[in-house]
Amino acid sequence: MALLVGALTGCSSGSPPPTVTAGTSSPLPAGAAVTPYVDVSASTPPITAMSDAGAGNDVALAFGLATDGDCAPSWGGLVAVDDPALLAQLDRLRDRGGRVTAATGGATGEYLENACTTSTDLADAYGTLLDAVRSTRLDVDIEADVDVDRVADALHTLQAGRDVDVSLTLQVSDATRGLDSRALTVARAVAAAGVRFEVNAMVMNFRYDGSWLQAMTDATGAVRAQVDAITPRPEGLAVTVMIGRNDTGPVTTLDDARTLASTLPGLGVHDVRLWSLTRDNGGCPGATGARYDCSGVEQPDFAFTKLFRDAASAPTAMNGRNGS
Repeated sequence: MALLVGALTGCSSGSPPPTVTAGTSSPLPAGAAVTPYVDVSASTPPITAMSDAGAGNDVALAFGLATDGDCAPSWGGLVAVDDPALLAQLDRLRDRGGRVTAATGGATGEYLENACTTSTDLADAYGTLLDAVRSTRLDVDIEADVDVDRVADALHTLQAGRDVDVSLTLQVSDATRGLDSRALTVARAVAAAGVRFEVNAMVMNFRYDGSWLQAMTDATGAVRAQVDAITPRPEGLAVTVMIGRNDTGPVTTLDDARTLASTLPGLGVHDVRLWSLTRDNGGCPGATGARYDCSGVEQPDFAFTKLFRDAASAPTAMNGRNGS
């Protein structure tokens, strides 16, 4: 997933955005999780604004990276992991029952997974990141070459020392092949190391023909088959959707999201993540390129997050959880 930092430039539209109301989505299964990523290095990440708007209380913080090339985590390589303003927002979420996931890696920047030269040091860096934001949930987003065995050993060491849920966020090659070769190598190595983890497939930014909605659905099905073939089998399957305009051109609309909410359970998906909270607004409808600060489609603030949240909290999913 791209980590984009730039100046805010507003866009306007002559027509009002569509209205998203509770109950417009088919329910996700009991236990479904819905979590937007938030780019912590962006100016004023709208974490409490999301909560105040009733869109949800759970976030995945992106991305923990190396600081000045050292094996020491910071958000985007820039913001201290224990930044007071960030921690204050997270405390408000926890007061409302929210949960926090700490994510490393991403599309750009220097990975901790490369800056830390031993698995012990990498495990310690993961622990530092988790402790700073009082989290027991770690997401490792691998979109660059890493020492796979070092990552697998570090995650095994981390879980041996503390109760932590791990997810691997991995790239999709296309709608028919599912995860790319690097992603499969990482997942198989981590499974072989005895790590308990979930595969989080990025159904975004890949080449496709025809309907983008169908491409996302087909890609999810392909990943499901791949995950089922990994031994030991991962604990679950998640997908990350890039809301609005993707970096490579396709547009995930609110109607697409609504249909996905009803389709994903049949594909064995119980966790849905969104890139990203900072983009979940209608500030630039019709934008011809993907932007870090708006979705590019007409929408109310936090419409995508609310839509998936409503699907996860519909009456037939009442016993589920809402978060990641």
